[in-house]
Amino acid sequence: MALHLAIQHVAEAALLAADTLLADWLPDGQRKGEEYWPTNPVRGDRKPGSFSINLTTGVWHDFASGDGGGDLVSLLAYLQGCRQGEASQLIAERLGICMVKQPKRDFLQEEADSQRNARMREQRQQQAAAEQQAEWSKAAARALCLWRKGRPADPAFPYLVRKGIGPYHLRQLGHLLLVPIYWRGELVSLQFITPDGNKRNQKSARMAGCYCPFGRIEDARELYIVEGVATAATLHEETGMPVAAAMSARNLLPLGQQLQRRYPQAVLIIGADDDRQAEAEGRPNTGKRSAIDAAAALGCRYVLPAWPDGAPLHLSDFNDLRQWRELGA
Repeated sequence: MALHLAIQHVAEAALLAADTLLADWLPDGQRKGEEYWPTNPVRGDRKPGSFSINLTTGVWHDFASGDGGGDLVSLLAYLQGCRQGEASQLIAERLGICMVKQPKRDFLQEEADSQRNARMREQRQQQAAAEQQAEWSKAAARALCLWRKGRPADPAFPYLVRKGIGPYHLRQLGHLLLVPIYWRGELVSLQFITPDGNKRNQKSARMAGCYCPFGRIEDARELYIVEGVATAATLHEETGMPVAAAMSARNLLPLGQQLQRRYPQAVLIIGADDDRQAEAEGRPNTGKRSAIDAAAALGCRYVLPAWPDGAPLHLSDFNDLRQWRELGA
């Protein structure tokens, strides 16, 4: 069996044991629907979120570093710093697969194995999709229940005061600010913000392609997409245009794709966060890079805050810029 075929054979087998293998290789990870989210030990990652492995295809990607691959063999090679042939052998030994070269190939058996593996992958995909949908439905019901219990947000809520924004359509439940997150017009999730600005997204809820709107999006001529709530409110107030808050940098592109399909008449503009402090310290400017990549994929413009000379490096978004200016720099 040629080496590339042996590796492919091991990669297919590894995919069927993905849960077990990933738990061994990256034990701090968690399953998120069809994906596995661990930290990345190769670059000293401290918390999950930017490194993901698709459990049904084996495709993996590190958003922060740009590293990625198409199967679990390439993933192990990346983690171990070795060649794919060596990684394939390690996986084969772990799974009890013989990689000794065969003098003669059994094409019929290979085809039968390939079809069986394809059926098993399809079954896993269908099962994962059903489980994911059930989780999303429970989370949406929970979000709606909490949303109905909430009352209109107090304009004096400390986070709103500090950010200099109004309560808009946000609600408040006890000491928490409730931010509604929608998917195709339906409430599916909430973000919770404490008075001191700590943010937490609802667990097990749909997020990719979802957003919190500011202004009427349905009739938009121009539609801004940004990361957070304060930035969304600020751009809406300053431009008069509707704005969709993606709630994270990694959701800028999925949200843009969703909005392009739903509102093809709208001209999209990405309003980027600019993590200048990180860039100055040699770390990735995630906000800026995410916006540039999303705009390129969507074929739209992006805008960055226009930082004056002397603007502190820790300021990173449009709300930071406005607050700094209003305080007299």
